[in-house]
Amino acid sequence: MKQWQSITKDPNAPQITKTRQGALSQARNHTLVKDRVDYLCQLVKGKRVLDVGVVDHQLGSAESPEWLHGRLCEVASECEGVDVLPNEVAELRRRGFSVSCTNIVESPLPLVFDVVICGEVLEHIDATRAFLENCRKMLTENGQLILTAPNPWYANVIMKAAFGSLTFQDNADHVAWYDPSTIFELGARCGLELYKYSGVRVQTGRSFVARCFFKLADVWTTLGIRHEVLAKTMIYEFKPRTSE
Repeated sequence: MKQWQSITKDPNAPQITKTRQGALSQARNHTLVKDRVDYLCQLVKGKRVLDVGVVDHQLGSAESPEWLHGRLCEVASECEGVDVLPNEVAELRRRGFSVSCTNIVESPLPLVFDVVICGEVLEHIDATRAFLENCRKMLTENGQLILTAPNPWYANVIMKAAFGSLTFQDNADHVAWYDPSTIFELGARCGLELYKYSGVRVQTGRSFVARCFFKLADVWTTLGIRHEVLAKTMIYEFKPRTSE
């Protein structure tokens, strides 16, 4: 797939908009994913996997049966993990996990994988291009890079940003929001092609109003609301971009 700069220097040109919208429509999963961890496990079953960000902020995450790295290890043929938190990584190693304290922004591992998974990592990184380029270097020729990230078009975000008395804050450590178009472009600049993206459906809400809203999810989509509004998290699936 050609990068838009090979067609015109104007990023707002009608043909660029049409081309980008076509690529995004083709990549969009028209069904919301019910369970993020289950979906990712299906993608990596029987494959060599690198899980980036295994600690998941704090070591207590490893105690949950839904801890992503633990679940990936159960289904992958091989599963390595990396994180930048030395004490937590040392404890996971003590528990028998094959993990290392490595900053992928600085350098890739001297290994290749069928799948590299970065779950809720990209929004914390300011040097995203170096990070993604290093992820690509660790992929086999037909490998996959799977990113998950918060959805800026999630209903709760929109409502709090529109009607909240204070400026909306998702996480103090986040440095960016990504939507399908921006992450498509970011991937392209790093030699990656976005071939599929999906929303992860929120099953219920904390407040009474939120619970009613999500209970009527099928009604909203029938009325024409895009189903991504019901997704707090997005999953983006990339493959190495082939040269033309």
